[in-house]
Amino acid sequence: MKYKYIGILNTAVAEKWNLIEHKNKPILVFDDRIQHVIDKHLKDFATVENIMIAYNNLSNIIKKPDYTFFNSKTSGLEYYKKLDNVCVAVRISNGKVLKVRSWYPPNKGKISNRQKKEKILYIKQ
Repeated sequence: MKYKYIGILNTAVAEKWNLIEHKNKPILVFDDRIQHVIDKHLKDFATVENIMIAYNNLSNIIKKPDYTFFNSKTSGLEYYKKLDNVCVAVRISNGKVLKVRSWYPPNKGKISNRQKKEKILYIKQ
């Protein structure tokens, strides 16, 4: 199966979400994910062309996200880029690499809901 390197889990994001053991792991997107996004998120993107535009921009989203959130339910790190209106979901695992599960346009309130959850998490600590 073919894959594309799109970046690393940088130190700042790893420290923010207490994922230090995964710091500097490469993040890869495997070619089967394109079909997954077409099957699951075509309506959200409107066209396959828009899916491919987002795919070709995954590196920029990982490198300079506007916001990140660790979803403990899915063991996934979510990278959000407001300008592109794309969320990139990356599975956190004990392997040598981290893998993109999906990318999609988040619905309107998702980022603000994530930010509220983040504040609650910090208050509990």
